[in-house]
Amino acid sequence: MQMTKRLKKELTLFDVVAISTGAMFSSGFFLLPGLAAAKAGPSVAIAYLIAGLLILPAMFSMAELSTAMPRAGGAYYFLDRSLGPLAGPVGGLGPYLALTLKTAFALIGIGAYAAIFIELPVKPVAITLTLIFMALNIFGAKETTGLQRLLVSILIGVLIFFIVQGLFWIFTTETTETLESRMTPFLPFGIEGLLATVGFVFVSYAGLTKVASVAEEIKNPARNIPLGMMISLALTTFIYVVGVFIIVAVLDPAALREDLTPVATAGATFLDWLPQPVGLVLIVVAAIAAFASTGNAGLLSASRYPLAMARDRRIPESFA
Repeated sequence: MQMTKRLKKELTLFDVVAISTGAMFSSGFFLLPGLAAAKAGPSVAIAYLIAGLLILPAMFSMAELSTAMPRAGGAYYFLDRSLGPLAGPVGGLGPYLALTLKTAFALIGIGAYAAIFIELPVKPVAITLTLIFMALNIFGAKETTGLQRLLVSILIGVLIFFIVQGLFWIFTTETTETLESRMTPFLPFGIEGLLATVGFVFVSYAGLTKVASVAEEIKNPARNIPLGMMISLALTTFIYVVGVFIIVAVLDPAALREDLTPVATAGATFLDWLPQPVGLVLIVVAAIAAFASTGNAGLLSASRYPLAMARDRRIPESFA
């Protein structure tokens, strides 16, 4: 039997956090809050919190399997070894297609925020970025995650600044009456609306477990995979919940429900003390970094599914 060449173990804990975090942040924070608020009202921040808690079983299960079997392919490898060659390709092609479509959506989404300053041909820009990320992936995971670290660092830095400034503005500028009016009624569509919104925003956390597809390339997987996932989920949930609370507290409810760039709109309200248009530029840079990091992490993770299936001869071996 021919020995399978193993991929190099080059990824660190920081890389695991960067891949997981980058795969979660994009439309979930920069596009969805307004649409979710139309379904849940001011309780939308609670919907993000519940969704973050509901991903925990999947996270722990994937962390356990990835540390026990650190192989490329993630869900494909686990299903193939446990349920056989019929279930494996189904479990591999599903996440592969989901990541591919999510990557495409993220790269298209760059145009929504870039259009605040300049009209760009959205599809050509998305195709160009795809080719750039593909080239990085061909060179190797180390080069890909190097860019991922940079993008996620910029993203998290700007969003922490956004949260600090937003909370300061809310508790020093807004009156109690204004804040209460924005938060009342808290459940305008009842508990049914809240639960429906939980399902709607759950996709925001879907990228968390995709780091399992690169488990073979992670140093000390028994420590770095579960720890990296937990750090990423805690950080992402905090930013989602507090950030969405700020957006709800700052923007008029009717305007929020129709806003496809709510972070930029909210930021323009309380970052006006910065020289114009620095505040808005920071938000746009963070949004572009978020969408780009999702695209970069998505390509990195997705590519390991056909690799793993080709190794097992479930698809043409040339893909390996």
